[in-house]
Amino acid sequence: MSQQVLARKWRPTKFEQLIGQEHVRRALAHALDTGRLHHAYLFSGTRGVGKTTIARILARCLNCEEGVSSTACGECSNCVAISENRLVDLIEVDAASRTKVDDTRELLENVSYAPSQGRYKVYLIDEVHMLTTHSFNALLKTLEEPPEHVVFLLATTDPQKLLPTVLSRCLQFHLRDLSPDLIESHLEHVLAEEHISFESDALWHLAKAGRGSVRDAMTLLDQAISHGQGSITTGNVIEMLGTQGVSEIPMLLSSIAKGNAVDALQRIEELSRETPDWMALVSSMQSVLHQVAVDQINCRGISHLSPDEQRAVRELSSQMSPEFLQLAYQFCLNGYRDLPLASDARSAFEMLVLRMISFRPARAGEYISEAESSRSMPDAESTSDPEPVPQISATADTQDVEALIPSSITNNLVESGSIRDPDITVESIPKQHVTEAVESVIFEAQVAAEVSTPNIKPLVSDLSFELSPQVMADSARSDEGYETDDVEDNVVTHRLGLTFAPEAWIFESQLLDLHGMTASLVAQTILVSATPDEVILATNSRTEGLLNDMHRRRVAEAFELQLGRLPRIVVETRDELAETPEEYRLRLKEERLAHAKHQFAEDPFVSALTERFDATVREESIEPRDGGTHV
Repeated sequence: MSQQVLARKWRPTKFEQLIGQEHVRRALAHALDTGRLHHAYLFSGTRGVGKTTIARILARCLNCEEGVSSTACGECSNCVAISENRLVDLIEVDAASRTKVDDTRELLENVSYAPSQGRYKVYLIDEVHMLTTHSFNALLKTLEEPPEHVVFLLATTDPQKLLPTVLSRCLQFHLRDLSPDLIESHLEHVLAEEHISFESDALWHLAKAGRGSVRDAMTLLDQAISHGQGSITTGNVIEMLGTQGVSEIPMLLSSIAKGNAVDALQRIEELSRETPDWMALVSSMQSVLHQVAVDQINCRGISHLSPDEQRAVRELSSQMSPEFLQLAYQFCLNGYRDLPLASDARSAFEMLVLRMISFRPARAGEYISEAESSRSMPDAESTSDPEPVPQISATADTQDVEALIPSSITNNLVESGSIRDPDITVESIPKQHVTEAVESVIFEAQVAAEVSTPNIKPLVSDLSFELSPQVMADSARSDEGYETDDVEDNVVTHRLGLTFAPEAWIFESQLLDLHGMTASLVAQTILVSATPDEVILATNSRTEGLLNDMHRRRVAEAFELQLGRLPRIVVETRDELAETPEEYRLRLKEERLAHAKHQFAEDPFVSALTERFDATVREESIEPRDGGTHV
């Protein structure tokens, strides 16, 4: 056959030509140059990563007529004979076809004889894990104490199947899977030398399809050259690999992130016309979600992608929250497992997409109106008139809420230190927040008052009140959501009128439009100052390191909603900090728990039970309840 396949034509013949595997090349080169040779080497790794190739290079270095070194000449008779597979002293054995003990004994009969041409007699046993136990036992003694002129080179894809007695007699080198970047650069070099035109995106698809194996990638390259009639194009490669529609995955995920089920199903309809491999689409979806998650943590983590792919990933990164990313990725894992069990692959893929949309977390203030529901189902005919939505007034005064809290509770809060600044009153708290958080504020006030005066009777009776109609109206309105002019996103973007005073940061930090990890990190900071141009926060060094560019951008956008301008976020590092919102929350939780345990121990019914039945109370099982009482 005149034509030689690329995998064999471009097989490395020197250590300098190896692709990757630097840890193996460095160790073997040093051993050859210093003469610290071992009598048995074991090379393990997946298919096509260079096990047999490295063994051949090592055999060439051992038998080169110029001497033992890491740089064989490649021109002497022994080097040429090894390249042409005709050196008598290089015995290659396929253990997969010679598994019997008689074959092994026959092989070892000539071990004691000196080499006829070269310096060493090299036994290269490929797929050595296929030998039977009896064959291994016949090999053990010779493997442990071979003659000085014998070197064993063993190669396997499954080292776990080898006997421990064999592993202990060999120097083992594990060859790693190669990254797509290395494979792509090698394919580009080969095509440049072969004078074949190509597209970079096409080589990226081939490198990924190789799954860490250079030989597999080279075989696919040969096939792509034939399929493309002498040139490598992205369209031909995608068609050859059966990965049609993979480039549409970012747009499909964008529709999922927006919750647009109609658009998502329309895209799946367009994908189905190309008869794609649905399993490959789910796998590609997993890959894109992983890239988005990496970009949200470190924008440099996707530098290996093409510019178009980086742009698509960054757009998805701004649309999808970290929580939804993890949920969608888990759905993909389950979908990849369940897809072969479905009667129709497309239906299973559509259900996977609809499942993601159904469990997509709603954004802050987002709600689905009846108008949107009717738009998402244009063919549906309404059989009844829509129920009228009552118009509720939302003009609650701060005095209505302030009147609900007894003055004794406010005084106790100031005296006990729960409120550090007596000048902070209910009037300084924004009215919108008061109507939404009135119940939690009153409850915290009750807890702090009771903790500060443990010897008095509970103040539950003091808090027997009813909310005014205006406050209840505002609370009902907050439950239904606020309508804004931004019909597309339905996101609440109103100002709360926050003071951004450092002493009020404990309360006002919870009112910013922040969620997830960003909100958690901000809760571990204190506010130094806040202006429309610059916001200065202070925290410890650990939290400062976690506040990367993505989190700072979100914090700046949250302040922009309140200040009217996008400020610059400055984070200072301090060894000592005042009480942060997170520390305040934990302190209040501990105080509630301590009060709950005290109230439980003082309960007469509990005391009667413990005395009558000689019982003990497991305090670790006591937890405060969310409500008017603590036990």
